[in-house]
Parts: sequence; C-alpha cells; structure tokens
Amino acid sequence: MNKIILLLALLVFTNTFGQVQKKFFVEDVKSIEYVTVNFCVNNEAKISQVTILTNKTTYKNEYNIEQLRQYLLGIQYYPDSKLKNNCYDSTFEFINNKYENKSLNEEECKACEKFKTGIYEYKHVLYRDTKIKRKRKVQREIFKGGEQIYYIKWISGCHYVLTYKKMTEPRLKHLIGKEIDVQIIDVLEDGSYVYRSKANFEEKVDYGIIKKVE
Repeated sequence: MNKIILLLALLVFTNTFGQVQKKFFVEDVKSIEYVTVNFCVNNEAKISQVTILTNKTTYKNEYNIEQLRQYLLGIQYYPDSKLKNNCYDSTFEFINNKYENKSLNEEECKACEKFKTGIYEYKHVLYRDTKIKRKRKVQREIFKGGEQIYYIKWISGCHYVLTYKKMTEPRLKHLIGKEIDVQIIDVLEDGSYVYRSKANFEEKVDYGIIKKVE
C-alpha cells in the first residue's frame, strides 16, 4: 500500500482541530510535485468543498489526489475559527521519500560549486515568476510587485545560510535579520538542485527545487 494512504488514514483521526498536513513523502515522484486546491469552510468551521486547481497541480496520481481531497473534507477547525464562511487556495507537496533524510557527502558537494553565483528560478507552482539573482554574498529574489534581498553565507559546498536583509513587503519586515539554513540534498540532470531548509524562527522544514538558468 502506498505510504500516503496509510498517512492520510491516520490524519483523518489525529488532525481534527489541528493543522493541515501539507507535505507527503511518496514513492511515485522523481523529486517534488504539487497539488493545489481551493477549499471552502462552512459556518460550522468544517471544510465543505474541495476543488483541485489543475493549472497549479503537477502531481499525476489521481487516486492519491482523491485521497487528499477526502482527507481535507474531514477537517474540522475550532468553532471560533476565523476561516469560517470563506474559501482559500492551498498547495500540497508530494516529495520523493528518499529526500526525507538525504544528504550529500563531501565528494558529491563538489558538484554544487556552480550554484554559488548565477540566475535561478524556483520549480514551484506558486513561484514560477520569481527570479533569483545570486552573487557570492548577496541573493536577490525578484517577483511581481517587489523583491527580497538576503545575505548568503556558504558553510560548505552544499550548505548555505540566508539572512533576511531587505523586504519590500511591509508585512515581512519583521523577518529582517532572521536566518534560513539551507542544505542542497540532490543535484538533478537538468541543472537544478533539491534543497531542504529550516528557518530559525519556525519549526517546519521546507523542501524545494531551484534551477539555474544562467
């Protein structure tokens, strides 16, 4: 049985009034794929409708996508939740399970030297228009309506730390000075790399793919 099926079956019972699981480690993707949904919360604070947004979905396993949809339909928020009587978009990640604890050895890290400078883009359905311009000590992320600037410090060939330097979005200015620890955990054939990151101001671990374009 696919790992996600067991996981979703468990979450149906454990996630009532809790946070929605956003990441699933599976065997049927090469790296990372995405499912984006629009979900509506009714007056009883329960998810009552889930629609798959195909233009922001790359995962192809229809059975598991339906399992995800059914899981969401079982979510009940707290009675006083501010989510009531509204609809929202949310993106879920389906990650190859080899990446959960993967790391590169010293020899493999030599292939990451080319990633210290250049122009990059995220291979993420929500950040298709974001461009990353990376120099030895500064990284700029440019997107429609603004940019984010980080100091970048390389700890090793496949390990770097981003420190927030400048944010054009007022709601994010409190992040200035905070850090994100990033590990490159795989180099792919198309010139991109898989990373695992953790910010020093939150508990969650993130995964993603960045591709070098220049």
